Amino acid sequence: MDGNRHWNEELQAALDLLAQGRPEDCTAKLRTLLRSCDNAPLCRAMALEGLARALFAQRQAAEAVAALEESLALLGVAAGPSSPLTLGVMQNLAHLRLELGDMEGSAALGQEAVRACKAAFGERSPRVASALLHLSAAYYRKKDWHTAEDILLQAKGIWEELARASGVPDQQLGTCLNNLGRLYEERGLTDQGIALHRQAVALRQSVLGDHEDTAFSLGNLGVALASAGQWDEAVSMLEAAVACYGRLGKGTGSEVASYRKNLDLCRRALAEQAGAAQICQAEPDDRAALLAEIIERELVMFLATPNEGGPASCQQRPDSFRLMRRMAHEPLSRATLASYLEDLRHAEAEGRNVMIEKYARMDNRLPPLKDGPLLDAIADAEAAFMREASARYPHVIISDGSAAFKNYLRCELETLSPATLELYAQDLERARGEGRNTAMERYSCLARLLGKGSLEDFEKAAQAAARR
Repeated sequence: MDGNRHWNEELQAALDLLAQGRPEDCTAKLRTLLRSCDNAPLCRAMALEGLARALFAQRQAAEAVAALEESLALLGVAAGPSSPLTLGVMQNLAHLRLELGDMEGSAALGQEAVRACKAAFGERSPRVASALLHLSAAYYRKKDWHTAEDILLQAKGIWEELARASGVPDQQLGTCLNNLGRLYEERGLTDQGIALHRQAVALRQSVLGDHEDTAFSLGNLGVALASAGQWDEAVSMLEAAVACYGRLGKGTGSEVASYRKNLDLCRRALAEQAGAAQICQAEPDDRAALLAEIIERELVMFLATPNEGGPASCQQRPDSFRLMRRMAHEPLSRATLASYLEDLRHAEAEGRNVMIEKYARMDNRLPPLKDGPLLDAIADAEAAFMREASARYPHVIISDGSAAFKNYLRCELETLSPATLELYAQDLERARGEGRNTAMERYSCLARLLGKGSLEDFEKAAQAAARR
């Protein structure tokens, strides 16, 4: 008994060093402990588990895996294959394998842990729910959304059942709700993701109050709201997250720094949105509403478009994006705008991002999304308008001979529905019949939005600037 108490004290002292951010000292102390407990399998197993954590903190991943594997083998004999200690180490090993990119190995260990928990504690045990939560991470990392969702919903069902019986929800349910919310965001189901993040916030505020997990859930909700363009509430949630971290004395960590950055972006977006609202004041109400929803949905997709090397500089200027997209939509009829808005809504419901599709097509990373005579007819007509406009206003409307312009437009057109393409073609035919030029209309809109007066005034100013 005294021997057990001694190694327990030694083990705890070593783990305290790890908690203090001293993994090297922890490693040294645990190696000393291991030399003294060769004949005590349980002591050796627990020391190896702690050693694995210390080694991983020092980026010695291979050694950490070896230590956990030996710990797991010892515990299977000393404590039994279904003991909480054995199952905990098994799940830690699965997590470590996942961190090393071994998703299949992690999933296999996770499945074994779930089976062992069910056999030992019953199908609806909270231990089973916890094992399922750990297992879901491997499928999430593999982007196997449907399997990950199914596993998380199983865990969620168990915890909700237990909460109804006891009246007190398990705080791990908050983690499950968070993970489900992130998963739905990944699939483009932003509204469902937001709803789950709200549930996680409510649960953690009720069960934990001011806590790091509560702050984390508030931040996740804020980021999800920002992705949906719900800037006001996003600001409120991110402010609450930052404040909660501050009250806990954890206002300098990487997590809170990320939320502060998102908060700044949301505040800027709110200011830019106010400016965009002023721009639309001159529009008829219905058209203004269509344009506002279209551009905000486009912006959400644009900001979610991955870029090699991190976010592109243009993704950090949403005000410029709004301006250019408002200009692009200027010549389109109300019917075409309404049809295009339905295209965007439908794409979002399917988990598609039309901005990703467009840019992937421009880089030839995707085969053509669709083909047909309307695509070339529209691109040719717009290119002809651009050439004509550039000849008249060469300092403002700079033509590249139509090659890059046509490629950009052609790739964007491939993301549109047949109905929207037909309406777009009709708009261009109508413009030709009425003697209008869509390129000039777009640049007249740009001049107005920039406060440059008419397109003629804009050209004169650009010409004068070129002479200086």
